[in-house]
Amino acid sequence: MDLLVNKYFKSFSLFFLIFFSVQSIAVSISDAITASENENVTAAAKMWSQLANEGNTIAQYNLANYYSTGKGVQKNSQQASKWLKDAARSGFVQAYLDLNKNAIAPANGISLTFNIDPALWLSKQEAKKYTIQLASSRNEKSIKKAYDTNNIKGKGGYYHYVRDGVDRYALIYGTFETVAAAKDAMKELPDKLRKKTPWVRKIKSLQNISK
Repeated sequence: MDLLVNKYFKSFSLFFLIFFSVQSIAVSISDAITASENENVTAAAKMWSQLANEGNTIAQYNLANYYSTGKGVQKNSQQASKWLKDAARSGFVQAYLDLNKNAIAPANGISLTFNIDPALWLSKQEAKKYTIQLASSRNEKSIKKAYDTNNIKGKGGYYHYVRDGVDRYALIYGTFETVAAAKDAMKELPDKLRKKTPWVRKIKSLQNISK
């Protein structure tokens, strides 16, 4: 009887080992972003950690942000610095800029790239600069769709805020030194975006209200 029970538990354990291994392999950046957007920060942190350990530079950068803020993990400045440096060495431009250009350089043969979780984009911009708010809505999905379909990747993002007790989401694009520069850029936007009456916003004010 003990032999049968032992064999059963071995089979049972093997099943779960295989099951969770498959699940682990299946984790993608989109899974981690979805978990983050749904404020399931603990699950998102685990996904970013797995992807970061696999060498994914976007995950390394986002995991550094989690450790820096204590989001989904225990706050740890050493781990934040470690993952930020790993992302910078791999050529992740925002990590490179966060560290300061004089502090670390990408590895030989690595060119700088920029790809960041759009929900984190606003928090990484210089507060003194300006951006263009393209649209806002109570419907989070519509804002995400607008981001995906208007070639904003790496050039902007979206943020969540609350107005009159109602959750709202806004799409933003670009960083500019002056209001005039931002207004000039608005003239170059596609017609479908200009029809939404975009307007210039101070980045600091958006950082203050974003959730």
